[in-house]
Amino acid sequence: MDPEILKKIQKAGKVAAQVRREGAAKFVVGASALEVMDFCEKRILELGGQIAWAQMAINDIAAHFCPEENDNTILKESDLVKIDIGVHQDGWIADNAMTVEVGGTDKYKDIMKASQNALKAAIKLCRPGVKLWELGEAQMSEAEKFGFTTVTNLCGHSLEQYHTHGGISIPTFNSKNKTELQEGMQIAIEPFVTPGQGLIKEKGIPTIWMIRKDKGVRSPYAKKILEEAKKQNRLPFTNRWLTRKFGRGPTALGLRELQKQGIITGYPPLAEVTGSMVAQFEHSMIVRDKPLVYTKHEDDSW
Repeated sequence: MDPEILKKIQKAGKVAAQVRREGAAKFVVGASALEVMDFCEKRILELGGQIAWAQMAINDIAAHFCPEENDNTILKESDLVKIDIGVHQDGWIADNAMTVEVGGTDKYKDIMKASQNALKAAIKLCRPGVKLWELGEAQMSEAEKFGFTTVTNLCGHSLEQYHTHGGISIPTFNSKNKTELQEGMQIAIEPFVTPGQGLIKEKGIPTIWMIRKDKGVRSPYAKKILEEAKKQNRLPFTNRWLTRKFGRGPTALGLRELQKQGIITGYPPLAEVTGSMVAQFEHSMIVRDKPLVYTKHEDDSW
């Protein structure tokens, strides 16, 4: 890997890990989801990173929740909250996540430990020549030791410049996929663990979007939003960035037009199908004989 690219990846990882830890520390009883996500985005920039995303998910929601400007979600004791932070440097992405139990009651310590162990087990295998199914089997095995299962239709992924999902999926179960890891491959492993069925479905309306294709539009609202979205270079963008700049009405009209024309894709929150709790831990790494985990924070024990 080019040394300059590696420096950018490691810088993104350092910022992502710090913001993840700082944001997680703010998940306390009475905290505002909106304020915590605003804090995370601000900290990414303060620390010299570029925002890829700052998202969270509560209880049975596994991923893809990003509060809108008027969101009044307040955290309660025993909420199980996932924080997912993405940082980039010139498009080179660091993706990491962790789970916090609000109030520290230890009600969900086992499911959190299962996800941590699943992540650790997979990381140990991340060397050239290892097959994808082996990573999945390692994660599922750790979840089952605690009486849980992994979410099988939500998985890890490879990373490329300005591409959150680089084309290769990292399964959380034995998918029989014999694709081998390659030296220098950049990947994110993220076992979602649950006592439920182990499947997720879309729930609610999207507040997270990505550009799918670029083409001309006539609507002045759609033009403004597309111009703003292009600043993310095909990385995600969220509603409240737009409503703060253009207002709620114009934003809604513009997004509707862009979605109708297939220019953008929306990503609604993803919920476990039985309404069961979900825990998640995630690191990004570069595949080597000894994997380089570049989102590791000094306070991480997993």
